[in-house]
Parts: sequence; C-alpha cells; structure tokens
Amino acid sequence: MLFACAQSEPVETSGERIVSLSPSITATVVDLGKGNFVVGRSAFCAAVDSSVPVVGDLYSIDYERLLRLRPTKVFVQKTTSDINAHLVKLAEENNFDLYAWKCDRVGEIALMHDELIKLLDCKTDPLQFYVDKTEVALPETILLMTPGAEGKAGLCFGKQTYLDDVVVMMGGANAIETSGWISLSLEDIARLEPSVIVVVSDTHFEVSKGVFALDIPIIPFIHPDVLIPSSRMTDVAIALQHELQAQ
Repeated sequence: MLFACAQSEPVETSGERIVSLSPSITATVVDLGKGNFVVGRSAFCAAVDSSVPVVGDLYSIDYERLLRLRPTKVFVQKTTSDINAHLVKLAEENNFDLYAWKCDRVGEIALMHDELIKLLDCKTDPLQFYVDKTEVALPETILLMTPGAEGKAGLCFGKQTYLDDVVVMMGGANAIETSGWISLSLEDIARLEPSVIVVVSDTHFEVSKGVFALDIPIIPFIHPDVLIPSSRMTDVAIALQHELQAQ
C-alpha cells in the first residue's frame, strides 16, 4: 500500500533524486529503468552501483548524509514495526516525499511495482506475475528454508510469504501452516515430515549436517534474486518451477 508522508510541488522525473532503503524496492526501480536516479541506498541494495552512497536501512539511518543527498523521494519497506519516526518527521517538514510498501507477498510486490510505474512516470506495463500449475506431480509437501549453519536449520518460509505464494500457484503445498518466516529446530522439521526440503540461497552454500541427518530429500535452489522479493520474482518462480519439475 502506498504511503505518502508529505505533499510537495510536482517534480519532473528528470530531476528525481531517490534514496531507497529497501533492496526489494531498489531492484524494482532499476528494473523500471530508473536506477540512475538512485542517489542513496542501503548496504544490501546490490542492484545499483556500489559507488552509490549507503545511507542506512529502515532501522539505522545516517540522517546527515541523507539530507546532504537532497532526495526528492525516499522509499522504504513496510514491516510489522512502525516506520522510523524521525524519517517521517523529516518528510513532514517537506525535505522529501516518503513512500512505503509491503513486499512480503507476490501481490504486494506487484502493487509496489505498478505504483512505482505511476510515481516515476515509467513507460512500461503493469507487472504480469503468473505461474502455470505444473502438470508434473510435485512433492506432496514442500519445506522452503534458507541454508542452516553449524548443524542448525535455516529460516523457513511459512504461509503468506512470497515463496509460499509461488508454490501454491504451482499447485504445491507448503509443509508449514504457520504464517510468516519461521525458525524451526531440526526436531520440529522432523515432526513435520515434509516430502522434500528446498534450500534457497542467492549464492553457493553447503547444507548443514544437521539438515542432512534428517534423511529427507533436499533440493538446493540457487538464484541471485530469490531472497529479494522484487519485480524479479517472476524469473525466480519460473526457475523454481523448473527445479521442482526436474526432480
């Protein structure tokens, strides 16, 4: 959902100065062809050049550097916590316009993308996110998790997360019934008895020995954008579908 903290005179797109404190939003801005307007970023925003100054993130911001960059717009990602109060105050003082979106689910990613199209006057179409239900039988239940470490399980994707949405669109079922990102012990995973564990990462990894010891089939899934819920989720979904169908 779009959130504006301040109203100001319209600014020509050619004069935009964007600070994005969300990797998801930054990647989408770049995909829309407006990456050259990003003048500040978070340390995790790898979609723009590393020379773009790091301003901070939603929880820790260098306000002096932020104001020196003279942004016209600041983009943040909505979380369960309130938006940084001082950031809201700066926007209310008309230093810039502040916008925030949730990026937890596929529909929210599409909404963020489409509202950015209008906000930045982009000449492109709305995001068409669609995954065909596979005709190949998928595992009965799928557990999606990040790589674990030191014998421990990684963070798991529960219901109402973007990868859960993708699996459901394919006709699959998430082994977890709880909503959100879940931390499970190896014992918890064993009790769930998923048909397969899909370990997702944006770089090469080694599955922890503890997860291997569960004796549950494991599918490693590596994609550079799998942990950044942005407009690139369509590519992630297609790649994940191919991986599951190949098993």
